[in-house]
Amino acid sequence: MKKSLLFPLICLFSCVSNHGEDDSKATDVSIKGTFVQPWLCSSWNDAQWEAEFASLKEAGMEYLIIAPALHNDEYGKKTAVYPSSLAPDSPDMLEKCLQHAQKNGFKIFIGLNMDERWWKVDYTDYWLYEQMEIGNLVADEILRRYKSRYAETLYGWYWVWEVDNLNCNTEERRNILSNALNINLDHLEEVSPDMPLMLSPFVNYRVGDDADGCRRMWEGIFAKTHFRAGDIFAPQDCIGAGGLTLDRLPVWLDRLNEAVKSKPGLLCWSNVENFDSQSWTSATIDRYAKQIELAKPFVSGMITFSYCHYYSPSNCNGKLHNAYLYYRNKGELPVIPVPAAVSEVTYEKKGQETCLTWKLPTDQSELLGIRIYKSSSLLKTLQMDKNAVCAVDFTDPNPSDGPYEVSTYNVVGGESSKIKAISK
Repeated sequence: MKKSLLFPLICLFSCVSNHGEDDSKATDVSIKGTFVQPWLCSSWNDAQWEAEFASLKEAGMEYLIIAPALHNDEYGKKTAVYPSSLAPDSPDMLEKCLQHAQKNGFKIFIGLNMDERWWKVDYTDYWLYEQMEIGNLVADEILRRYKSRYAETLYGWYWVWEVDNLNCNTEERRNILSNALNINLDHLEEVSPDMPLMLSPFVNYRVGDDADGCRRMWEGIFAKTHFRAGDIFAPQDCIGAGGLTLDRLPVWLDRLNEAVKSKPGLLCWSNVENFDSQSWTSATIDRYAKQIELAKPFVSGMITFSYCHYYSPSNCNGKLHNAYLYYRNKGELPVIPVPAAVSEVTYEKKGQETCLTWKLPTDQSELLGIRIYKSSSLLKTLQMDKNAVCAVDFTDPNPSDGPYEVSTYNVVGGESSKIKAISK
């Protein structure tokens, strides 16, 4: 996932069964889908796809988004998830995904194209419009290749170009963005009017427009764009990426929901982030549940980035999946004892690094991970992997005497006592 000051993300859910259905009829405000990036699933075999869909179905998912279908990296190398004329010799990963999605009753949203130059914000309007035309070609190729065989499974489109509250703060830039969106929206309406388009912008409260300014920004964009009834505006909640905090989330969702109301038929969802970007680890279920509950009053549906990447038992420790199932089914968090503390915590300076080691508790049944503190501030989080292996050492690239402390924690955020490291 690309990260910068902009904190992007993605994922998905629909609480309506048909494109264009009245949003007011939606009642199931829960997470119904997620996102998987090609780098994670491109080499999955049939058994791996089946296992993933089984876990997603158990978690109440119905939708999966794969994005982008065509990617141009910072060096100009193009890759695709299907045999595309725009990226020769690309394998057909999308076929396998659609096969297993159809078998398991899932619906797929396909992200169009993405060029990494987007994040530099140094492009001209003509360059961006050209990228939208490339996206239209991608849509045409995908429809020709798959739609007749996967009519119900190939369900919608995802607009991969993530918009923030900093780089669209002039009328000129907003006009460019509106024109770009319309290039895709108009073409998709022509070639696939039954397939909704979803986009998921993000914010950072520290920079750019505030919540009210962001509302006005999107109201201006919606007034000029050709979004259809049933298209989806799913702002990222930015809790995992750090662009928002839990106390700020309701205000931002309220303002963005107000902006969506200015566009008749446009659906408002929340993109709930289940990760922690400080160490790129999975969020504990207590924080994740707070995000879900805070979002419910403002949206008609929820999406998440990303169950496949951060909660799936195929890729993460199974305690995360089990805790989410408990919360989803019972509406409350599981009660889990705080794990025992680590022992024998030591540190040693080696050149330009400081090396820490510790001994894990004998009983690791409630253990999800390790937290390392330096001068009382959280430095690093380490999580037990899908094979129940947990780290017993960490190297701080900055030589220091700390002081360092190490604790254990469980899947609901319960933390042991912090054990101070002593010098070897």
